[in-house]
Amino acid sequence: MDNTYERIVQLCTSRGIKLSTLAQDIGIRSSVFTELKKGRTRQLSAKTLQKVADYFGVSTDSLLEVQSTPGADEVRDELYRKRRLLFDMSANASPETLETILKIVTALVEN
Repeated sequence: MDNTYERIVQLCTSRGIKLSTLAQDIGIRSSVFTELKKGRTRQLSAKTLQKVADYFGVSTDSLLEVQSTPGADEVRDELYRKRRLLFDMSANASPETLETILKIVTALVEN
């Protein structure tokens, strides 16, 4: 059984949802997970992996269980959530506001 599959099952269990619910919510067939579980599919497509990561608010690396230092997964996932929040908040901003935000962020990052 693939580690990615196990990680997805853990996330579903921790949130009290079924794999079939996840599949329906992200717009894929639940058989995608069955194929992954049985080893007939070696890995999810990048698009599907991103949908799952977005659904749970985690990075794709955490789904793939890319090895990192202890605690790095939590830090990376928190950074991902914050970046996603900034992106989502900017969706309703005017072009002028976006330009101002970009100038502020650029000044902060360059220092």
